[in-house]
Amino acid sequence: MSVNLDKLVEDILKESRTKAEEIKKEGLTQIEDSVSKARAEAMREADLIARNTKTECDAVTNRLVSQEKQRARLAYLAEKNSVLGEVMSEVETKLVEFCRDDSRYRPFLLKSIVRGIEAVPSDKVKVAMSESDLRRYRGSELIEDALARMQTPKTAVLSDEPVKTIGGAVVTSQDDKVRADCTLEAKLGLMRTQVLAEISRILFAS
Repeated sequence: MSVNLDKLVEDILKESRTKAEEIKKEGLTQIEDSVSKARAEAMREADLIARNTKTECDAVTNRLVSQEKQRARLAYLAEKNSVLGEVMSEVETKLVEFCRDDSRYRPFLLKSIVRGIEAVPSDKVKVAMSESDLRRYRGSELIEDALARMQTPKTAVLSDEPVKTIGGAVVTSQDDKVRADCTLEAKLGLMRTQVLAEISRILFAS
């Protein structure tokens, strides 16, 4: 009886050990699976975070680069306009000096009147000059010289209204519908685009 009991206890213990080993093994397998799944999930989340972070970083970088490019462009335009302004201011100063030299300016003024009369398709025209030029020169004599040089049947008279200009003349038809601006300011306006292009080419060429 005692022998059978010992045998029974031994069998129970053996069976218990076997079940314990199976439970332990199954538990370890479950733990490994859980850890593996957790690791995979963590890697997926980490990868997603990294991708989102990279996207956000790229967006921030692109925005900063774009802002910097815009600032650089504005600075470029400001500098170019500043240089252009200085150049045009210097040109105006030189033109004022040019107008003070009678030996050079009077022939220019005469040519301006001729160009204006030629440009206006009218038999009768009016010639306007600045108040300073009217004081310095006899306007009627300049007009007579211009018509004589042109050898044209056109007639021209001095306008009652002076023009505000550094130098040159404005010629209009009698009805004021056609106007030829032969002033230095008009020439500067035509030169501005050319001067700006030249400044850009020389100073700002990449």
